[in-house]
Amino acid sequence: MKRKLFHLLTAAALTAALGLAQGPKGPGGNPAAPHTGTGPALGAIVSVSGAITAIQSTTGAQYPAFVVDGKQIRIAPVWFMLENDFELAVGDKVDVKAAACACGDGSLYALEIVKGSAALVLRDGQGLPLWTAKGGSRYSGSGCVDATSIQTVTGTVDSVTLGAGIQQPTLVLKVDGAAVAIRIGPERVLFDNDIELKPGGTVTVRYGLATCSGENVALTLTAGGVTVVLREDDGRAAWHR
Repeated sequence: MKRKLFHLLTAAALTAALGLAQGPKGPGGNPAAPHTGTGPALGAIVSVSGAITAIQSTTGAQYPAFVVDGKQIRIAPVWFMLENDFELAVGDKVDVKAAACACGDGSLYALEIVKGSAALVLRDGQGLPLWTAKGGSRYSGSGCVDATSIQTVTGTVDSVTLGAGIQQPTLVLKVDGAAVAIRIGPERVLFDNDIELKPGGTVTVRYGLATCSGENVALTLTAGGVTVVLREDDGRAAWHR
């Protein structure tokens, strides 16, 4: 009898300990939802405008961030920015809608960034990131390629470089002895089509001048007999449609 009572008391103690370990119960008797990050406090939304004075995009397991008007603003994963054809560099003038971090450390999270005629929404009305599987992208910018500037050239790859800040690779093509710099698109698009760009390789590019940035941007690129469409004729990104 004593042994049976001991087992009952032990079982009860274990049950109580497990209940405490699970934490407070939520509605319906289930354990309360686990903490999933601080995120922005939507009750403290501010607008920040000005030129970007610094970009931090290699800070380990932290959000990329930029500095505008002396304020450090966390943005989104670099791949999300580039997938939406939204580049940022020091000197760019932006208008940012941001919210203070719920952690109370004085930092800001960007909710939306506007640069020229392009706008990118980073978080939904609840402050949840749009780069998650459920969120998806919310690019609302428009292309700005001058239709009269569009041309097709074939040349030799001189180099492929990644610009400072948050920018896509730029292809430098030798055409009739002259170097032509053309912004491509996310590397993923090339790799998805099994295209590899190496110095000395022959490439055909259809490109135009983006009046909003003053850069040449690739519309289509052909290498090794494979053609990939990068942008519509007006400059809007084609890879995420």
